[in-house]
Amino acid sequence: QHHLIQSRNHNTRLRPGRHHSPMSANTTTPLATAAGAPAWPSPVGLGLGILCVAVGQVGVLVYQYTRKKLGWFSPRRIQVQDKLIKNYEYWEGVSTHLAQPEGFVLLATYLSATWMCNLMPASYYSFEGGVNWGHVLVQLLIQDFLQTLMHMGEHALTKIWPTGYGLTHKPHHRFVNPRLFDAFNGSLGDTVFMILIPLYVTANLVHCNVWSYMAFGCIFANYLTLIHSEYYHPWDPLFQLLGIGTAADHHVHHRFFFYNYGHLFTYWDRLLGTYRAPNFAELAAPPG
Repeated sequence: QHHLIQSRNHNTRLRPGRHHSPMSANTTTPLATAAGAPAWPSPVGLGLGILCVAVGQVGVLVYQYTRKKLGWFSPRRIQVQDKLIKNYEYWEGVSTHLAQPEGFVLLATYLSATWMCNLMPASYYSFEGGVNWGHVLVQLLIQDFLQTLMHMGEHALTKIWPTGYGLTHKPHHRFVNPRLFDAFNGSLGDTVFMILIPLYVTANLVHCNVWSYMAFGCIFANYLTLIHSEYYHPWDPLFQLLGIGTAADHHVHHRFFFYNYGHLFTYWDRLLGTYRAPNFAELAAPPG
């Protein structure tokens, strides 16, 4: 009987699965309740991460409201030609933005699947420590580098497989003069190829804790929205000095197609020779 009790205790200690993270070993983590049942990780970290991104999105939407509806922060359009300006209602933009299946719906599905199926590195399930900003910066740099390569690859499809380009990235490029609410308006293939694959590779290269993962995800998702804004941002001059991508940088890509493939930073385009600095007069001129 003593041997049987020891065996059961040994099996219980091994049951958390392949990650063996501090969070898995915590008594609050829902482990298997029956012999042979899978050990699901606690959804607390997942829920907090999605909530963090959602709170950031609320901040972005409020910021956009103050600019479009109230005229705060001296809103100045990046592209001013009449034929490309979209006169739209704010709430229509919000509903369109949030309803895109290839946007937050697909991102939430990816986050839930990778988290609950134990597909993330063990460190991501740990609540020990706080935000490691070094980890966050490295994640942002790697994510943007991989996303830049994927972005260039999608554009290369125009020459080698036009149909493939039409099924992935082309729907997003119908916006020559994008508005903030067009950020995730594209296709499912585009989101998988250019966002989700780089996200998973980055997660497996940088082993951080859940707090750093939340900070990274919140910055990434919300800044990806902000660079699609139709307005210059107050912080753009400083960000340009630091090599951080701006909405004007991304408008250059939507307008001229073969430049500025990066989203968060301009470093990779500068290294690859594909960076084109925003020029107000050039962006203001009629297309063609």
